[in-house]
Amino acid sequence: MRVLSVIFALFISMGVQAADSYSIGIVTNSIGQVSWQRQDMPVQLQRGDPVSELDQVSTGKDARVILRMNDGSVITVGGSSTLAFTSWAFTEGKDDNSANLELVEGAFRFVTGLITKQGEPDLTVNTPSGSIGVRGTDFWGGYLDDNVLDVILLDGEHKLEIRNDLGVVYITEPGYGVTVTPGSGPAAPVRWSKEKLDRAVKTISLLE
Repeated sequence: MRVLSVIFALFISMGVQAADSYSIGIVTNSIGQVSWQRQDMPVQLQRGDPVSELDQVSTGKDARVILRMNDGSVITVGGSSTLAFTSWAFTEGKDDNSANLELVEGAFRFVTGLITKQGEPDLTVNTPSGSIGVRGTDFWGGYLDDNVLDVILLDGEHKLEIRNDLGVVYITEPGYGVTVTPGSGPAAPVRWSKEKLDRAVKTISLLE
């Protein structure tokens, strides 16, 4: 009986390790105070360590994290931010890839890779103010002011969809952004001033 118990425990352990070993990306840079949660347990991830589905990263005020996903996407998480990987399913050559992320607070930049290069891209970033539907582009999203979501298209030929229960708008031109204030639908896209763009860039710029 003891032998069977040991074998069973080993089998369970191997199963957990196999589940944890599925990597959806890696940490390419980590600066400052950064904490990770995996299956509701704290884990320590450093440069070169794998990121798994359902992982959540939180950063301190002046911290930054850069992730390279398994499709080639690059995600930069700014300071005082929390980003969760609710789901991430990518297999090169398939046409049913999908991802769902949640920005709990803070700011991030997302340069998409192969995961959106399919007939019907399925990549969404949810926020407390609404969702960002991504079809393949370079964009920034976050909270420059309390409870006010801003999203700007930095580069790319594909539109961004900004949606909540009160409306939906699309950003089609680089340099244009959308603001979502509490209790309102997304405002019409406007070209951002250099000052506002600089504020956004500062949130994800690497600090030495």
